[in-house]
Amino acid sequence: MADWRNVGNWHWKEKNCIAWANDYIKKKLTGIEAKGDGINAKVTSVNSVNGDVDLNIRKGRLLAIYEVEVKVSWEASKGDEKLTGEITIPEVAHDTDNFVYEVASGNSAADMLPLRDFVRKNLAPKLGKMLENFTEDLKQENGTEMYISDSKGKDSSAGASGAQQDLQLAKDFKEGKTGVNADVGVAKAKDATFGTVTVKQTAEFMCSVSDLFATLTDPQRVSVWTRGPAEIQPVEGKRFKLFGGHIEGEITKLVPGNTIEQTWRVATWPAGHYSKVTMTLEQLSTSTRLSLVQTGVPLNEESATKANWERYYWNSIKGTFG
Repeated sequence: MADWRNVGNWHWKEKNCIAWANDYIKKKLTGIEAKGDGINAKVTSVNSVNGDVDLNIRKGRLLAIYEVEVKVSWEASKGDEKLTGEITIPEVAHDTDNFVYEVASGNSAADMLPLRDFVRKNLAPKLGKMLENFTEDLKQENGTEMYISDSKGKDSSAGASGAQQDLQLAKDFKEGKTGVNADVGVAKAKDATFGTVTVKQTAEFMCSVSDLFATLTDPQRVSVWTRGPAEIQPVEGKRFKLFGGHIEGEITKLVPGNTIEQTWRVATWPAGHYSKVTMTLEQLSTSTRLSLVQTGVPLNEESATKANWERYYWNSIKGTFG
């Protein structure tokens, strides 16, 4: 088993998306209008989109890296007066959302100044508004091409990237669907017994004990860091399901702000086999230490279990809540 969401290994890949960006920006900006004080102004065309737009997968994350210069033509009119010109956005980039607008016109006469000022104050800012979702749309429309997986979502030599899974999880979460789209098969118990091991880990979180306890047991908080609906209640004797049922068990003991005990299994483990998980929380001066002891982990699942606690629990919680 590669991980608890049954995905393959992430891999590195890069895609040049400048052609997509050119089409996207033209569709978004052409025809934008601003009206007021008897003045009508609009973008008549996108003249150029020059620069670099790339998607990269590195360490399992999908990164949008881009920097382009955008130039558009505009026209404004008031009664019989008409003025045309160009707006330049010198930098549309992944690391800034503060756009600068350079407005030029074909006629610098004083009586044309009100039209140009109107374009600068009212039309130009609308360009930035239309590009607010550029990064998200870039990833959504191009990210699915950045991974390779087999038809059943099982591990393959290339694997499905963690970045693609993040895209799908975010999409499914918004739609109220499960965060796990893997074809999960339950391993059948064999007549022969199998060996088990104990997994121990510690993790430190920059929050209070009460906050961490709630993050691990409150269904709303759990659904955020698992990126999908969470069937869990902070009640002893209640069963729980996470990651679309790929993780399940029962809460056997709760000591608020101190201890969480569970029976716990992965769907691909031998049928009916549960481990025992004990999480102990300790308040430090500026943080909280979590100590995990998990007994009864199938011997051949030790490495994957250790890695996946880190990836899908600790790192996901830290990345979501800080």
